[in-house]
Amino acid sequence: MRVRFWGVTGTIPSPSLVASTGGGGRACGNTTCIEVSWPGQTIIYDAGSGFLAFGESIFAELAADSLRSTRIDLILSHPHLDHLMGLVFGALTYDPRLRIHLWASPATLEALNILLNPTSPTSRIYFPPTFIEMKGLADRNAVIPGSTFELGEAKVQTMALRHPGGCMGFRLTIGTKSIVLASDHEHPRQGVDEDLARFCEWADVVYTEGQYTREEYEGLTALGAGPPIPRKGWGHSTMEDCLATAMAAGCGHLVLGHHDPIRPLESLGQHQARLLAVAGNRLRLSMAIEGEILNLA
Repeated sequence: MRVRFWGVTGTIPSPSLVASTGGGGRACGNTTCIEVSWPGQTIIYDAGSGFLAFGESIFAELAADSLRSTRIDLILSHPHLDHLMGLVFGALTYDPRLRIHLWASPATLEALNILLNPTSPTSRIYFPPTFIEMKGLADRNAVIPGSTFELGEAKVQTMALRHPGGCMGFRLTIGTKSIVLASDHEHPRQGVDEDLARFCEWADVVYTEGQYTREEYEGLTALGAGPPIPRKGWGHSTMEDCLATAMAAGCGHLVLGHHDPIRPLESLGQHQARLLAVAGNRLRLSMAIEGEILNLA
């Protein structure tokens, strides 16, 4: 099983998040889009602006006649625009050669219907296209948060997350390996989120978001050049609470993403070192970087 990060920034795409690689650089500011794939099957978590880059990789495989399957299963956490813009603006959705099967909660599907159904009063107000033009979108399937379903070889478990407007987390199990994808979630209190810890128990990889430090979340420290702003109720987590929850869950590898768009990329290494000092040898911890690939044997 391969996990590839196509977008790991929160809120808005940010060209300020740039990682230098050798003599050049690569953009690292696309919003959420993560690929989980294995031979013959591809699951995509969220369709932020990173979905455009994923689409370019698919078009390259089509051109080389090396694409193993034209089916793509898109599991959508919620319809906030930073997790949706790639679905609307990426060419992949409009290519009839592809079969994109979308899986989301009833609330998310209702929101998409308001935005994209040609009969909706808000049709073409927020986005130019509608479902009619989306020839690559095969179907839209409702998933009740808390339910379990199967996608090919993958067992998919879900849970409701704490985020304004609602959000859903996913746990994918393929064979003996499992990965949790649970971004855009605010912990109910400082420390371990017991519900999320149970959901993540013994997972090989947990991808979640630590958009803020504890001090930034409480409004004690500024993020960027502006004044300190309390962020309680915004629907996002602290790095410290995510680490405490992952350690309680006994997960193998915690990957923190949904980086704040004004946080310099180089500072992520400093936060990683700080958190690793707390974690010790209890788990592996890394900051999600766009373009990186994890291989789970």
